[in-house]
Amino acid sequence: MRKFHKKSKLGCKQCKARRVKCDETRPVCRKCSHASLECSFILEKATKCPADDVSTAPTSRANVDAVQATTAKGQHTILSSLPVTTTLATALPPPPYTSLDERFSALHLRLLRHFEHDFYQHQRKVHPGLDELLALFVETAWTTPYLLDELLAYAAAHKSTVDRVSNGFYLYEAKRLQTRALTLYNSERPILCDETCLPMFLFSGLLSHHTMFEVRIEGLHDLRLAVDALTQSIEIHRGLHAIARSAWPMFSEQDQQRFTRSCQREIPDVSGGPRSRDECNTLLDHLDQAHLEPVCKSMCRSAVEDLQERFDSLSLSDTHTTWAAIQDWLVAVPVGYVELLKHMQPEALVVLAHFAVLLHYGAEHWFIADLGARLVQLVNGHLGPHWETWLEWPIRATANDPNRYRTKY
Repeated sequence: MRKFHKKSKLGCKQCKARRVKCDETRPVCRKCSHASLECSFILEKATKCPADDVSTAPTSRANVDAVQATTAKGQHTILSSLPVTTTLATALPPPPYTSLDERFSALHLRLLRHFEHDFYQHQRKVHPGLDELLALFVETAWTTPYLLDELLAYAAAHKSTVDRVSNGFYLYEAKRLQTRALTLYNSERPILCDETCLPMFLFSGLLSHHTMFEVRIEGLHDLRLAVDALTQSIEIHRGLHAIARSAWPMFSEQDQQRFTRSCQREIPDVSGGPRSRDECNTLLDHLDQAHLEPVCKSMCRSAVEDLQERFDSLSLSDTHTTWAAIQDWLVAVPVGYVELLKHMQPEALVVLAHFAVLLHYGAEHWFIADLGARLVQLVNGHLGPHWETWLEWPIRATANDPNRYRTKY
């Protein structure tokens, strides 16, 4: 005799269209998750602003973890598969969704206003020249869909840091919009030229900040998740750096100066002169004495020597910013070192702790904040007492106020 089952009247649109039973799991049903489809429950959730539906927003740490777990399968894969080219053209499949009336909602208008107004109020002490660029971002985004989606994703990510009640809601929407932006970017396959250089440059800037913010979110409590997010960020930064480097000469000198002003602060440098150029000397001595395979030792030494150059650039230059130094290291670090980091090699983790000091010096950036100090704590807790002498300087350096080291970000 045929076994009957109760029909699902509240299932998602995708399951109904496929004529399969929806389990009604939110925010993404299992059928859509397994089929790599964008569940309509996501779109329904995105149309509800926190002020209208605060009770359903994932505000606790457990709920945030649950949201991130449901999105990790498809979206982190998308981020990690970006190729290191100036077009980023082949990483993503075409989107399995949606109608145009589902693309934007009242929530997105709220995020746009946040980017244009509230964001600058939070950032004006760090970037006094930012206000003249915000209008350029928005104006360019109106004619560039992938940039508009990433701009909204960026705004949602920042909103999550200032709205503690509904931060999980905004984190979720930031991830969803970022994925949509990357999908649009790769389906469009833009070629760098005079017409596309500006939106591609702006896109690379927003996405580089956003991916570092994801390292911060993933690294709240778990070193393994932080390392995974950072290694993905390294791969992405290499592609974004290629875009920015190629686009920069296409801008007029006036535009170049405008971008440069937005990255600088008006407060004079009060760091007391150049720091000693020996931040990584002790680490290099430890590596020389370590019992490591020659290739592994060479990769770690190369990463450390390049890191020391970044510290030196901050000590000796009035124009090189902390974020530029961070990006330079992410782009230049050897592939072999990244592989050691993925395998949680202890020596590679110690190098990461020293890089975390550089992050600590850039703590005024909203997308970095306390990431540097937290990474050092996570590495120290993971490695244990045997590595205390290796980690002595990162622990001491991140215990200090980062503002005393650098006043230009």
